[in-house]
Amino acid sequence: MYRQKIRDYYEHLSRSYRKVADYIMSNYYEVSFLTAAQLADVVDVDTTTVVRFSQRLGYNGYPELLHDIREQVKAEIYAAYEPQELAPTDPAGIFKRVAEHEQHNLRQMLTHNPPEHVEAVAAMLRQARHIVIVGEGYAETVAELVAQQFRHRGVSAEAVSDDPVKKAATLMNLPPHTLVIGVSATEYGASVARALQFARTKGATTLGVVGSLASPVNRMSDRVVFAPTSASGPLPSIVGLTAALAALVQIASDSSPAAVEKHLAAFTQAYQFLIQPEGDDVGDDPSA
Repeated sequence: MYRQKIRDYYEHLSRSYRKVADYIMSNYYEVSFLTAAQLADVVDVDTTTVVRFSQRLGYNGYPELLHDIREQVKAEIYAAYEPQELAPTDPAGIFKRVAEHEQHNLRQMLTHNPPEHVEAVAAMLRQARHIVIVGEGYAETVAELVAQQFRHRGVSAEAVSDDPVKKAATLMNLPPHTLVIGVSATEYGASVARALQFARTKGATTLGVVGSLASPVNRMSDRVVFAPTSASGPLPSIVGLTAALAALVQIASDSSPAAVEKHLAAFTQAYQFLIQPEGDDVGDDPSA
């Protein structure tokens, strides 16, 4: 399987080979229709690099690698149209059951958040100059991840720890036009709700992203996005919460494309400088 071969060899590949590997792993459907020359053009390398990359993985040439990729694509298409019967206790059966349950959660999320409601939430994001995200339990980790995503798209944002001292230090001096997003995976969202309540006394707008409508965050927010977290096991799912928050990141960043482009350009410059091999241009000004 080409995927496993790429994983096995990846750490030993040159930079140009890694460019080819990364593109194939992320866009294998598109690659299944490309010749070696077309793939080289997309990745911005020489055609010989694509051929030698294939040989580096143990194939005779690009056609053999392409055959492997096409077999993977065919297998996925057949699996979609002719699903295999699985026992519910088999690992594959459990995997399928959980995936289908998450699909149900996501469909519920769309039903409970109609277009006019999402537009109202989008208006809150457009008006916000700074975003503070508060979560508890499993949602605290999600909050930090999403704050990073907001910042990566050029939106001023921060996640606040569930620790009362740290929350107090952040919430006591909220800048004007701050949107505080409270994330609660279950009905136990009292500390997040209290943070939202305090934020409102400071003039902040509040948005709840909840996995259960029984959460007190639902009652303490100006608006609420419902993202069901029901699961077949004892622990709540965070798939719906993550999907809803990822959508909010996209909505907020679309409101400011110029800021996004400027931020991505700065990030790319910093990233390219940091991944230089040791000894390459060390001491040079990265802004030059």
